Amino acid sequence: MKHYLIYFAAVYSIALLLLGIMFSLLNLTGSTSVPTLIAAGFITAGHFVKREQRTPNSDEKIQLIWGCTIVSLFISSILVFLYSLVDPTAGNILKTVENTGLILIAIVMLLLILIHAAIFFVSFGWYAKICARKLKP
Repeated sequence: MKHYLIYFAAVYSIALLLLGIMFSLLNLTGSTSVPTLIAAGFITAGHFVKREQRTPNSDEKIQLIWGCTIVSLFISSILVFLYSLVDPTAGNILKTVENTGLILIAIVMLLLILIHAAIFFVSFGWYAKICARKLKP
C-alpha cells in the first residue's frame, strides 16, 4: 500500500500546486481542494487497477481509503501552516480558531475526515470498478 499512498501524495501535491498557481495567476479569490482531492483519488484508483489488474479487495480498500485520508489531511495541514507563514493576514486563521469552541472544532474535523473518506470510498470502490471493466477486452 505504501506505493499507492506515495503515488497519491505526489499526485495530490502536484494538483494542489497547479491549482494554487492558477489561482494566483488568474487573481481568483477563494479556493477549494475538493475537485483536486477527487481527481487525485480517481487517478490513484486507476493506477492501482492498471498496476494490479484488479480492483482492491476489502482490506486493501480500507487501507487505501484511510491512508489517503491521513495523507491528504497531512498535506493540507502543511499547506495551511506554510500559508500562515507567508501571508500576513493569515493571523486571522489563528484568531478564529482561538475564538471557536473545542467542540465545534472537533465537529468540523470529523466532517472533514468523513468527506475525505467518502471521496476515497467512491474512488477505490465505484471508480476502480469502472477502470477494471475497461481492462477486460
